[in-house]
Amino acid sequence: MYESLESTLAEHLRLCEETYQMLLEENRMLKQSGQRPDSEFLKQKKALVLRFEVTNRVLSEADRTEARRFRQAIEKAQQLVLKTLLLDRENEQLLLKCTLGEKPRVKWSLPPPTRVEKTYRERHYPEDCPPGLS
Repeated sequence: MYESLESTLAEHLRLCEETYQMLLEENRMLKQSGQRPDSEFLKQKKALVLRFEVTNRVLSEADRTEARRFRQAIEKAQQLVLKTLLLDRENEQLLLKCTLGEKPRVKWSLPPPTRVEKTYRERHYPEDCPPGLS
């Protein structure tokens, strides 16, 4: 396992940085290709998450008074996690666009002027219309 809280924090911070870099790569892929990441990339992401379980368990069981000595490292990890969450949110939005595709564009065409005139005449001057039109 881990020798000390210090080494666990260092490993946790390294995993946070690795996660952020991986999400940056995913962001680039989504923006450039407009396609979802391949299965190999997703496997790497999943493996990274599993590695977090170890450090999270050790950190959650750590003595709080001992952890105060490493306040700076903890705050750095928290800031990196927040940056990562924001990037992940952006990636989710890009992924949603990739999955759904673009919205279909509705093409509107204007009716010919004679149709507009005929409709107007029928509605406003029914007595002037030939029989059967009103």
